[in-house]
Amino acid sequence: MDMKGSRPGKVPAPSPTSSTGRTCAAPGCSTKLSIYNLGSTCWQHANLSFPNYRGKRLAPGKA
Repeated sequence: MDMKGSRPGKVPAPSPTSSTGRTCAAPGCSTKLSIYNLGSTCWQHANLSFPNYRGKRLAPGKA
């Protein structure tokens, strides 16, 4: 029985992380932030953005 294989390719880079023990920067919010949340606020206090993955790109200020 012949087995075929190959050497493993490149390993993807690890996800970027922040320090542990951070809390949301919004006044009065005590939500503990994940190490994978690179921002300074929790999801409730983060700026809302609508990514446009395909289709027409809107000019700034026309959203």
